[in-house]
Amino acid sequence: MSITIFSCSDNFLEIDPEQNVPAENAVIDENTLKTALNGVYSELQSSNYYGRSIYVIPELMADNLFLSSRNTGRYLDFDNFVVSERDSYVEGLWIKLYSVLANASRVIEGGEKLKSGSTEQQVLFDQLVGEAYALRALAHFDLVRLFAQPYNFTSDASHLGIPIINQVYNERISPPRDNVKNVYKQINSDIETAINKMSASKKNGKFSVGGAKALAARVALYQEDYDAAITYSTQVINSGTFQLIDHDQYADLWANDFNSESIFEIVNTVSDNSGTNGLGHFFDVKGYADALVPLDIINTYDPDDIRLNAIIQGAKPGAEQDANFVGKFPKGTEHDDNLRIFRLAEQYLIRAEAYAKTEQPTLAQEDLLTVMKRAKPTAVPVTETGEDLMDLILLERRKELAFEGHRLFDLNRNKRNVTMIQSDNKTEESYPNDKFILPIPLSELNANPDMKQNPGY
Repeated sequence: MSITIFSCSDNFLEIDPEQNVPAENAVIDENTLKTALNGVYSELQSSNYYGRSIYVIPELMADNLFLSSRNTGRYLDFDNFVVSERDSYVEGLWIKLYSVLANASRVIEGGEKLKSGSTEQQVLFDQLVGEAYALRALAHFDLVRLFAQPYNFTSDASHLGIPIINQVYNERISPPRDNVKNVYKQINSDIETAINKMSASKKNGKFSVGGAKALAARVALYQEDYDAAITYSTQVINSGTFQLIDHDQYADLWANDFNSESIFEIVNTVSDNSGTNGLGHFFDVKGYADALVPLDIINTYDPDDIRLNAIIQGAKPGAEQDANFVGKFPKGTEHDDNLRIFRLAEQYLIRAEAYAKTEQPTLAQEDLLTVMKRAKPTAVPVTETGEDLMDLILLERRKELAFEGHRLFDLNRNKRNVTMIQSDNKTEESYPNDKFILPIPLSELNANPDMKQNPGY
């Protein structure tokens, strides 16, 4: 893209085009710090990230979604379990996530250099820079769970992870893949810094202390650091900042922005509308309705489970006459919904799993029942222990977090087989499996001589 700026004889418009601003001038004061940080947040809205792909892919590659017989071809290879390094959605994820890392690092480096004029301003600077640290941690975490096998794939997590980007580079680089253990070290370091710097317990549309701790709990669970998972999830639950939506108001969880259960959500304003590329358009029967809900998951709910209200029965014109549509994005084709990345119900489920895996079944049962009773107030107390309890927790995660981008990761990190569903057909893929993670994009392999492809691709 080229930009031409015509100036008067007195140089009235001597403005550098944004792409030509030197790195050292990108963040120089409070306004540029806020602007740069907002730019990082806007990356998360992309259909190549939380705006669509990271919600759809982990569900479609497992048993929570399948593509309609009449579809637009989006994510077809994921539904068929034949993803290749040439896939455009894989490339889109990779590029967008590394864009987040690069820009978050730019915010951090510039923000750390700012000199505050007052204590109040320093608190603001620390909050903003802390948010950038949290965003960088989130992007590293999403990359490593998409493109690398889980932490427990090898006994010491020494298997291939992803390249770590934690500084600003002003020249072309060819970073190699670090191991998974070091990637998680970087993630945990950024989260700790974020928590220490931030002061806001909750911040609508932005990371806060609560959001960073929710991320820390999720990361700890994936890392099998169950004590840390319990600590962080307990701090979020007991903070008093967040409350589960009542059973009778369950629809508010998806209809109302910044509700009491939402810990961190991405804002989509009217001007942000991604149109046909949005999640609402992808799922809504008035849009593409490309991905449908299989009976396999619907049959796991009790008939009076309130969460069934997030699945809409109907007919898809010209295709399935008895279809089930995802209803967690109720604005549909009219306007993009806010994207809820962390909410309180997940924190209860994280703690339940961590309790179960540290031989504290009574506490695990209590947390599990909390989520179950919100869904169905007459739910009976949980009595299962051992593997039966873990099976129940994973089932409850499937039901509570359906269509929110968790399913494939939950199965893979728990070393479970994955059932692939295509309409009425089912095939089972066994663990361990090279294809449970995505390939490194061909464009990256061609551009980076130090990059290694994942096995099986």
